[in-house]
Amino acid sequence: MSEESNIQVKDEQAFSGLFKSFGLPRIIAVYFWFAGIDLIFIKNKYDALSMWQEYILAIPTYVFILRILLGFAVLTFIRFLMRKSKDPELADSVALFTGSVFFACQTLFRVNNFYFTAGVFAVCIVFAVYAAGRSDTSVFERFPYTACLITVFLAAALLTSYLCYVSYCRHMTYNTACFDMGIFSQMFHRMKQDLTMTTTCERDYLLSHLNVHSSFILYLLLPVYMLFPSTTTLLICQSVLCMSGVIPVVLIAKKHGFRGLFTVFVSFIYIFNSGLFTACFFHFHENCFLPPILMWLLYAVDSRKTLPIYILSFLTMMVKEDAPLYIICIGLYLLADEKGKKRFHGAAIALAALIYFVFIMYRLGSTGSGDMMMEQRFSILTFGENTGFSGIVTNVLKNPSYLFSLLFSERSLVFILQIMLPLLFLPFATTKIRRYFLMLPFVIMNLVIGACYHYAVDLGFHYTFGTSCLLIFLAIINASDLKDGNKRTVIAAAAAASLIFAVPLLSANLDYCDEYQKNRSYYQAIEECLAKIPGDASVIADTKYLPHVAARNEVYLLSEEDLVTADGRVLMVKDKEKYDYFVLNENDGNTDGIASILESSGFTRFAECKGAVIIYKK
Repeated sequence: MSEESNIQVKDEQAFSGLFKSFGLPRIIAVYFWFAGIDLIFIKNKYDALSMWQEYILAIPTYVFILRILLGFAVLTFIRFLMRKSKDPELADSVALFTGSVFFACQTLFRVNNFYFTAGVFAVCIVFAVYAAGRSDTSVFERFPYTACLITVFLAAALLTSYLCYVSYCRHMTYNTACFDMGIFSQMFHRMKQDLTMTTTCERDYLLSHLNVHSSFILYLLLPVYMLFPSTTTLLICQSVLCMSGVIPVVLIAKKHGFRGLFTVFVSFIYIFNSGLFTACFFHFHENCFLPPILMWLLYAVDSRKTLPIYILSFLTMMVKEDAPLYIICIGLYLLADEKGKKRFHGAAIALAALIYFVFIMYRLGSTGSGDMMMEQRFSILTFGENTGFSGIVTNVLKNPSYLFSLLFSERSLVFILQIMLPLLFLPFATTKIRRYFLMLPFVIMNLVIGACYHYAVDLGFHYTFGTSCLLIFLAIINASDLKDGNKRTVIAAAAAASLIFAVPLLSANLDYCDEYQKNRSYYQAIEECLAKIPGDASVIADTKYLPHVAARNEVYLLSEEDLVTADGRVLMVKDKEKYDYFVLNENDGNTDGIASILESSGFTRFAECKGAVIIYKK
């Protein structure tokens, strides 16, 4: 080591010693803890941001000083008791780590602003990383494995319950819509009757959902739905399926040498991953099968379990027509990561997935849906005769600069940060190029498609269910390659980062719960009004009410395409004699015009809930 390097190391050691000798980590830890506690007790009365002056006055200065001194004294006494232990600084480190995370979570509670979240995270994660790295954390590896498993599954169960309740409240406050809640509500109603996935509200005529998406996997949920036929059943199943992926995550963590409390930290990276739980808030979608299936598949690949690899690859492809892309990328990863016989399995599943993808896209294209979906997702990359999958590939290869301009727009960059910051960019922390095959679905399904179809780069939708799983797996295996001390520090910091970013996204959805509890009788009155419509009637409904009347053979979405308008006035309602009942949103601007036309055509007002819904009967 050079003399200059020696001087630099000595300077750092001197500063660190000075920092510790004054007990600054202890003071900062105590400060964070009490600042977080203040937010719990004062924030309900005075908001720390909008009423910052009143908030400050609510904390007497002498109390502020005395409690910090008291907290400092308590931690100093604990350190004194631990002076002969292997690591007397451990208590200070734990207090600073937990204090910084606790303060960040309290600060961000019900404040859903990404830029503010990123700023708070940037400050607090510095202290969390410092705390995790300054002590010998190997002691936490000795925590009983059973206790750690109980902690993991309790956390997963609590979050699952929360997701179920919020999803229920969101649905019951009429914040779900025809796309996609109404579609699946009607589809499962028909599956229960005759095992077909036929719908009328998806394309405004009778067709099978399998002509739009190849979602054969949905039949696995049918037995549950038949026992509990309700839209709520679908919402609950979605959250349970998503969070159940933590089981293979625990096994992956164990295989890669994470023990004790660090198994909990690895699991928290999955449980509190923003790309997973946020997708549970958006209605229901077949992609909710991807987290458990993909995590089990990645565990099977990681453990080289041949038969499960084939079974789980097959199940993945049954989720949706674009799901074979996951298998192709996982197969290429296995092909590049293996030697000899095992390499064959990677090539086999990749080839099988490619053949299935070509076949299923041809099948969907023959119905017209495949071409429509391709145009909707990739129109920004096609022109003239250069259309279809081959046209997209050709256009990208010929003009990569244009592709990069799409990938790195402001919206895409924000999305990349939302996904990668909770993972501390660990998916990139490797020199093993073959692992980047697992990042291709994120690039294609989120960034490329998101350039045209902005829902794909929005955490509020279901397009992150699958890609997030591959990124989490990459984060775990990349972290496991680090030296023991760094490995423990990084995985603890990643768990903290995931939790910090999760809090504002989770807590923001409490508004739906508050609204439902506050106005439950009002929403129940709407439900009672809608329940008066006979089950065998043909219904056309406003999008927000359609999911609540979708358990029938004929239900249609009332949209602008059903109306003839001019100068903001409704002139005609198309094919009105086709429907037995009209379910109108009283707060929609077109409702008065539609009602007038219906009444003049012999329809009568059947039922209504003032300020919400009006039902007309033929």
